[in-house]
Amino acid sequence: MKKILFFLMICCSLMVSGLVSADDVDYSIRLYKGELTVNKDNSASFQQNIVYDFDSGYRGQYVTLGTAGKVPKGFQINSHPDVAAYKMDKKGRLHKRSIRTEIEKLSDGYRVKVYNGGNKGDRIVLSLNWRLKKITTVYSDIAELNWVPISDWDAALGKVILTVKGPEAVLKGSRLYAHTGYFKVQPKVSRKNNLYKITLDHLGQGKQLELHAYWPSSDFSLETANSDKRLAQFQAVERDIARNQKFYPFLVGKLLPLVAAALLLLAGLCYLIWKGMLGQKKVSKHMHLFSPPADFSPLLLARYVYNLEVGELSPLKGRVRHYDIGFKELIQASLLDLIDQGKLKISANRRSFAVPDKNRLEPYEEAFLTFVYGEGKMPIDNAFADYKISQGIFEGSDQAKIRQRGQNVLDLFEKRVKNLDSCVKQAVDSLGFENINRQRTRKENSVLAIVYWLTVLALLLSLAVSIFSLFKGYWFGLGTNAVILVLSVVLLIFYYLKDDYYKVSGLLTQEGLAVRQGWDAFKNMIRDVKTFDDVDLEGVVVWNRILVYATLYGYADRVQDYLKLNDIKLDNPQINNYLAVKPAYYIGLSAGNLSSYTSTAAKASNFSVSSGGSIGGGFSGGGGGGGGGAF
Repeated sequence: MKKILFFLMICCSLMVSGLVSADDVDYSIRLYKGELTVNKDNSASFQQNIVYDFDSGYRGQYVTLGTAGKVPKGFQINSHPDVAAYKMDKKGRLHKRSIRTEIEKLSDGYRVKVYNGGNKGDRIVLSLNWRLKKITTVYSDIAELNWVPISDWDAALGKVILTVKGPEAVLKGSRLYAHTGYFKVQPKVSRKNNLYKITLDHLGQGKQLELHAYWPSSDFSLETANSDKRLAQFQAVERDIARNQKFYPFLVGKLLPLVAAALLLLAGLCYLIWKGMLGQKKVSKHMHLFSPPADFSPLLLARYVYNLEVGELSPLKGRVRHYDIGFKELIQASLLDLIDQGKLKISANRRSFAVPDKNRLEPYEEAFLTFVYGEGKMPIDNAFADYKISQGIFEGSDQAKIRQRGQNVLDLFEKRVKNLDSCVKQAVDSLGFENINRQRTRKENSVLAIVYWLTVLALLLSLAVSIFSLFKGYWFGLGTNAVILVLSVVLLIFYYLKDDYYKVSGLLTQEGLAVRQGWDAFKNMIRDVKTFDDVDLEGVVVWNRILVYATLYGYADRVQDYLKLNDIKLDNPQINNYLAVKPAYYIGLSAGNLSSYTSTAAKASNFSVSSGGSIGGGFSGGGGGGGGGAF
């Protein structure tokens, strides 16, 4: 999830166009206009007019023109372009400004820095005229222009207009293409008389625009530099680019997401097969049983029927799990069960519990009370007090003492939980019941592994394509793959939770399913108790036991409301006393606090003091380059 949020944040930042901050200078480029004039002697002039809008003070602008990449043999840029700067007023009139220029020789071109400082709100028109030599490669049939005039601008270009004038007065026998890459909006190219016009409404920061054109070699007044013919190869390159400009967006934005979606669909089908192989059929929600299938205590019921231990349900070391029975509900129901059996009573002042006769307690019941209240008094509103540890432990104590205190709490908690689970297991074993759980088969594990692998493959595929789309600025591809990515993560979590559920709760045999379905039908009755008529429930005579199980399943309020509405009195005074005092509320609070206690203890046991401390595509391979910005 964090990766997805990170993707969205980056996307938002990249889609905000135009506004740039460099060296504390905020500006945008409203218009980029270039005029390339190709001469008969294969020289050319390139006129640039760039309109800057400044949102802060500034010292000047800079423009680069390069010779990087594949350029014609002998291609040269005159190192002293003509430079002028104008300030445009609100009426659109231009006022020439006094400037100072610096020209820097780069490894692959030149950079012109123009000093003409100004203030926020200025609109500056920067004009440069470059002189170029050997702008095309002349073959026996055509002269090929393969040039990148725009590539490295530090700001997005709001509007791009380029014109290209050939060596002759007409464009007969010539052709021009403009490219911005496979995943970008392509420029519009039009022709009139001896001019090609290229327009683009927006070009992102650092993105390139390439010109690929040819004229008949006879238009040039110089000898052919290359005796080979080029036209057929030129046309083949453009056909490939045109075809790939359709194919690659389809591949990234539609085909690969469909492949990932197919993997998820196949994983879902395998999951359904796996579920069918397990055979853990649930009872219908409309099936009801009006009495418990057996008189189990909540702890024995959780262990025998649901295969759950207290240690698995408890928030040990900050882990909170949700299965058929909750930790808080198990504690509340077990205390109520002891009260119903007369093994636990509420004191006269209604502030604590007391055990009338310890000899009546089963070993697991004694271990349970020790786990909840320790070995001393049992105040109703202070369960789990032996594990209490606050955030204040991290203040005013040295590292060793903090670790020791945290580890002591965890050790005590784990010791009592293990002892309780051991005693419960011995109690279940002593009943002599048949084992109703089974292990997974090798085939079941194999099918589940296929589910995981297919989902992970879909996740990795969509993640890789999402990252690729992000760096390419292909937002449609990013969107479709991000949807598959999120779905993959959700399904992977879902499969893990189901896997974990069956690992902890276990798989039931056919006999175990019959036992479980009886209890599930009884649970359905408790859930729907308010919907039954008196005739339906007239045979229920053990409401005190119903209340115990309702507490275990989390439906205690429903049963209590039903008892109150129908004026049903329980035959156990201690249960009535329990309902009046409402200790379940305080036990619930204490159970909730236990999660905080164990989390803090785990943190304390490990406490330490800090010591302090371009993928290409969609171009014909032209060279050159041009960029700029402001300072």
